[in-house]
Amino acid sequence: MPVRVGFVGVGTMGAPMARRLKGAGFETLFFARRHAVIETLQAEGLHYVQNVRDLAAQTDVVLMCLPDDAVVNEVGSVVLSAMKTGGVVVDHSTVSPYTSRRLAAEAKRQGISYLDAPISGGPMGAEAGTLAIMVGGEEEAFRRCHPLFEAMGRHIFYLGPSGAGNIAKLVNQLIIGITQEALVEGFVLGSRMGLDPKLLYDVLAVSTGESAMLHRSVPNCILQRDFTPKFTVDLLYKDLRLANDLGRGEGIRLLEGAVAEQVFREAAAEGLGSEDISALVKPLERQAGVVVEKRS
Repeated sequence: MPVRVGFVGVGTMGAPMARRLKGAGFETLFFARRHAVIETLQAEGLHYVQNVRDLAAQTDVVLMCLPDDAVVNEVGSVVLSAMKTGGVVVDHSTVSPYTSRRLAAEAKRQGISYLDAPISGGPMGAEAGTLAIMVGGEEEAFRRCHPLFEAMGRHIFYLGPSGAGNIAKLVNQLIIGITQEALVEGFVLGSRMGLDPKLLYDVLAVSTGESAMLHRSVPNCILQRDFTPKFTVDLLYKDLRLANDLGRGEGIRLLEGAVAEQVFREAAAEGLGSEDISALVKPLERQAGVVVEKRS
């Protein structure tokens, strides 16, 4: 079992994950740039390290939770250049499986293991330690890091070789994007035709149109007009691009995925990129001349 872990990317998801590791008894080091984050985590007993290279050199396992492929490539290369032989890098970011495989190959040449381990469950799941964690890479490294995963997640899956974790995550994101698009279209249509959207939600909740995304996005976000970001339009747009790129690269037609990507691209272009994905409803509402909200 690793004794000392390092965390890079202590944002909305990474910070509660790092706290879970500390709470489980792991000595947890972290790197961050924002002073407020540094002060908060230090006050909670996590150890701040001034740069990524030093963090990698001082730890047995480095966990990363970063926004995109470019940052993962940059930070991952620094980590691998400084980490001791026998270490493990765990990347919780959602990136292309091709990125994961390239970094895993680089890690192997240096005697380091590399796991792609994207996550699902949102900030609430990160805080509660109930994330789903999808892991690809060497099975021995997975077993070695399992106690870490248990500190952060409830549903832990080993899916196979390098890249398998991110393939599963991109399939999940593809389905999320398509479902979110269908939901906003359905609720705008129903509202325009005179249905009470709350009653429509109640019907769908006990019908075959029921889904996790229905419960996630409709009652507390769309109907309450609360688009505080739990997962942003920009981030899902990025994930849909990755999923569609993967499909094109493998010769798989992802027609609905392409439509969802276009709809999210349009929403981002309208300035909704930093809002929750449920804000996807706003452009269609303006077009239809209705607002999908709870009626008094």
